[in-house]
Amino acid sequence: MIITKRALLAAAGLVLAVALLILAPALYEAGQRALYGVKRGVTLEGQLVEGLLEKELYDVVASLAESFYVEASNASWDWQTGSVTPEVVGQVVDVQSTVEALLRAPARTAVRLVTVEVLPSITRAHFQPYYRGPDSEPRVALMFNVDWGDEYIPGLLEVLSQADVTATWFLTGRWAQRAPELARAISEAGHEIGNHGGWHGLPSEMSREEVARLIQEGEDAILETTGQRPQVFAPPAGDFTQETVAIAAELGYKTVLWTVDTVDWQRPAPTKIIDRVLSGLVNGALILMHPTQPTLEALPVILDHLATRGFQCVTVGELLAD
Repeated sequence: MIITKRALLAAAGLVLAVALLILAPALYEAGQRALYGVKRGVTLEGQLVEGLLEKELYDVVASLAESFYVEASNASWDWQTGSVTPEVVGQVVDVQSTVEALLRAPARTAVRLVTVEVLPSITRAHFQPYYRGPDSEPRVALMFNVDWGDEYIPGLLEVLSQADVTATWFLTGRWAQRAPELARAISEAGHEIGNHGGWHGLPSEMSREEVARLIQEGEDAILETTGQRPQVFAPPAGDFTQETVAIAAELGYKTVLWTVDTVDWQRPAPTKIIDRVLSGLVNGALILMHPTQPTLEALPVILDHLATRGFQCVTVGELLAD
């Protein structure tokens, strides 16, 4: 049998075609990995990931992420020793950002997992009473404790609105239920709502359970009336113990007292209220007031002086967030 040159060429072509057909997927995949995969020599937490494509990386990163997960936990009060058990800051892996970092990484790069902190909602900072905020900036917080004084609240809101100032209003739960429209007006005006207790009781004379009920009943009434869940607690009459602070903290509150007490509930002359505020004015001051007629008359002057002296009025929550 004589095999012609043409037949040999045809057979060779067929073999080549078959080979190409077999190798094509592998060649295509190699090309894809070279163009779109992780570059040569790149590692993730010591594991070689060169050539892996985006869809493959998600599985690798998700698998590693499990061992890098840290559950966040709140600070708590140790009732046996009277000390704070510190919070634990949690950690989760940002899978998407890690994959993107791997695909951008130059050859022979050691890449770490991209992690995100998970902050606990209750920290050691909750277990101390606050008489003043941070003093690094000229910022102060105006505070109004409300268990009465309905007739002066619309005027106070108008003065604050005209000055474009937000304040923190500490409401008792019973007042919020008695005057829901005013409570909502305060919230809808953009002010922070704080918890002044369910009623105007003295925490230092209460059991642990009663203090918790005082705070919780205030929260429930305020939340139902205004839609805001308070984050700061002003104990009625400024009366508290370390146990009060610990109970409030475990309920998610920072306990707030004051830097400047205007004692306006005694209804002194407006000039007396102004003098008390200005004489005690410092960075981070917590300025306590109540809805009274002399307070209403003094407030525009106080706000003018604060602006002139370069002080910014913020809410208690904003001030203590630093």
